[in-house]
Amino acid sequence: MPNPGPPRRPLGPAVWVGVVVTTLLLATGTLGQPVAFPVSGAAGWLPADGSRQRYAGPTGTVATEWALDRAVGLVGSGPPAFSTWLGLTSLDWTTVAVARLAAVASDSTGLVTGRTDTLFSVARDGVRTEAEAPSSGPARIYLPGRLDLPEGLFAGNTWSSHGVVAVPDADATTRSAYRADYTAAPPDDPAPGCVVVTMRLRVDGQPDAITRRTWCRGAGLRDYSDATGAWQATTAGPPVTAPPEARFDWGSADRLAFTPRAVNQTGIGIAQVSPVAAPGLLPEGGVVFAGSVVGDTLALDTTSDPPPVAWRARAGGHNTTAATLGGLTVVATSSRELVGYGPSGQWLWQQRLGDLAVVAPTRLDDLLVVATLDGAITAFDLATGEPRWRRTTPAEVRVAPVVAAGRVLVVDQSGRLTCLDATGAEQWTADVGRIEHFGVSAGGAPVVVLPSSDGPHVQGLALADGSRAWRVRESVTTHDLVVLDTAVLLRDDDETVALDPATGAQRWNWRGDRTYAGIGGGDRALLLASDRLVLLDGNGRRVHEWPVAIGDVTSTTPYLAADGGRVLVYGPKGLALGVPR
Repeated sequence: MPNPGPPRRPLGPAVWVGVVVTTLLLATGTLGQPVAFPVSGAAGWLPADGSRQRYAGPTGTVATEWALDRAVGLVGSGPPAFSTWLGLTSLDWTTVAVARLAAVASDSTGLVTGRTDTLFSVARDGVRTEAEAPSSGPARIYLPGRLDLPEGLFAGNTWSSHGVVAVPDADATTRSAYRADYTAAPPDDPAPGCVVVTMRLRVDGQPDAITRRTWCRGAGLRDYSDATGAWQATTAGPPVTAPPEARFDWGSADRLAFTPRAVNQTGIGIAQVSPVAAPGLLPEGGVVFAGSVVGDTLALDTTSDPPPVAWRARAGGHNTTAATLGGLTVVATSSRELVGYGPSGQWLWQQRLGDLAVVAPTRLDDLLVVATLDGAITAFDLATGEPRWRRTTPAEVRVAPVVAAGRVLVVDQSGRLTCLDATGAEQWTADVGRIEHFGVSAGGAPVVVLPSSDGPHVQGLALADGSRAWRVRESVTTHDLVVLDTAVLLRDDDETVALDPATGAQRWNWRGDRTYAGIGGGDRALLLASDRLVLLDGNGRRVHEWPVAIGDVTSTTPYLAADGGRVLVYGPKGLALGVPR
């Protein structure tokens, strides 16, 4: 089959910067709209967005994941070779449909040994490999794209593709000629709708590479072979364990030093994250964002500024909520899928949900507790995704469940509070009215603290049996509930009130700044004001503050998070990571 015309002249550096900046603006301004993605012709060989498959081979397993989008939706997530491709391709990258195949290799112990991200252009007349970016070794950009799947593919036809290869890691202006020759044949087991494509690839100065791929219409790759050997689809993955929770030591909060990092700004290499839920902290230092605009989940390497994307994943559809727990990240989607990823972005498992999950999952020992809009509370094994138990509440669940003392507490939209034990058995229920935020006290006999959203009162129920411990009048509108060792804080925008968890009596209040988020533990509370972080002690005294420049926190939802040895503050134009000195 013929190739399109020769590649256009490479863009100069200044023009390429403009290309990238424009791409980022397009990504934030137009994504989330329906994608006019080809569904016939050569595109019919690809699986759906978010499709995943694991393969077993001679060195372990490879977990793959497909993302289908417009170029502006995928290129900004990286790797860097994809952005370089923008400045070199002759395609109209503002409208072209593309696919990304992420392949993460693990050995038999589950240790990640490498990753390759491949970018394809997708049109009715063919699917072309545009860029290959391995985690080790040089990336390749094919100009024009390598025609791996032509229109009208059938067993028995042959074709070729040729052009030049750019190697951006060495010198993007250097070119080597390439030629790929293909044959298509039926598989050994004549499976309907499948064809085996053998490719012999020649690149000047390098040995020929031969690969065989079995493509099945609408399902993608069934199996393949390359220089490492043969790889067959499998449902078995490497062993996975759920690491223990690493809690932040709030006794060290006075010694925090914050380092800023740029996100959500225009410029080369600046990630666009816009999270749908609180960012997650990885044990090795990364920060995970499940995007609300672009469908990708991104892990950023925060050791440099701007932080590059360490890995990217596409759960499928739009992300609805996410959480990172002990280094494992779980993402729920508009497709009613729940997908688990390891700390290196490797796909671990997926489960179908009965309805949408719109509040973040939480952890109970080695269980992942997920609430959905059909009122279901489901516990999954955090490491394997296997369901352990499921219970149903009377109405939708739009408030994140709270885990305390081996129990799960759920408030549904009918105003019913349900207490479950670690096996999912119901311990007690109580009618508590409309609740948007609640928590469980840390010291003494645990008390469930429930600020009402329908009136100026707060009640406390004994965690043991649900009996009322107290009910007091408080006029604050609670936006965050922060549990300290000796008090429970109700954060309103203009006031933070500390209650005695045993009696409900007000111990102190603080009105130093208008605040937009709050977290804490031990005898320290951290509040986010418009341009600073304020640290309070257990008696409501300001003990420290730090300036932060993360954008206008009044214009979008900011987040505070703490895990292990770090505190994260996120805003619309940046983030800051705090580490005790």
